Amino acid sequence: MAIKDIQTFIDKHGLVETEDSEVDKPIWRKPGYGGVRSLLDMEKGLSRYLRERRDALNLNREQVGMMIGIHHEIYARHERADAKLRVTRLLHLAELLGFSPFEAIYAAAPQFLGDSEEEAAVKNKLVKRILDLPPATAQNLLLLVEELAPDAPDDGTSEDPKKRRDA
Repeated sequence: MAIKDIQTFIDKHGLVETEDSEVDKPIWRKPGYGGVRSLLDMEKGLSRYLRERRDALNLNREQVGMMIGIHHEIYARHERADAKLRVTRLLHLAELLGFSPFEAIYAAAPQFLGDSEEEAAVKNKLVKRILDLPPATAQNLLLLVEELAPDAPDDGTSEDPKKRRDA
């Protein structure tokens, strides 16, 4: 059943009414540490990141376009933020260009990782390190973090650290 009072939801989640050049109606967004970043600015951040990744691998747009099954001019539009990038295409590019989708999110919208530029940068670095951990080390780190923050909500994917420790 849908929420009866949408204003309560908006207030509870700290959303603000915003005008954006990408949308012809008012939209609601959650401000980050730099205010509300426009959708176009997020597209540009993502586009810049894709170009940097492609350049770092010494690939040209034609090669990347061929690998993802689109004409290189269409891919070029993604790198210029002239065309919207679907999430599935972003994931495909992450596979091909060897990056984590989390890195792309940080490039597009760092406010998702922290309440300040410094906090977001630290958490981004931490995420990168965690993604590179061997599985056993990641499991041990998860147990340690759960011990340090026992009140954190459990998403149901991890074992109770007390049960594991007592076993």
